[in-house]
Amino acid sequence: MSEFDRHLAFARADALELRRLLKRTDEIPSNELSAHLAALRVQHAMIGRDLDRIQKAAAAEKAVPA
Repeated sequence: MSEFDRHLAFARADALELRRLLKRTDEIPSNELSAHLAALRVQHAMIGRDLDRIQKAAAAEKAVPA
């Protein structure tokens, strides 16, 4: 598995987790909403980190001659 593929797999998993959290938002009691929103922010940040790593891996693969 290439570095690009590995980071893409992490990004997909993080995106699925964000989707799961977003779907549950309406079910969260108001007294737990702050913690839920914090979890959403963390998941969003993880996706941003994953995308940065994907971009670097793609650039590295492109720079390597075939």
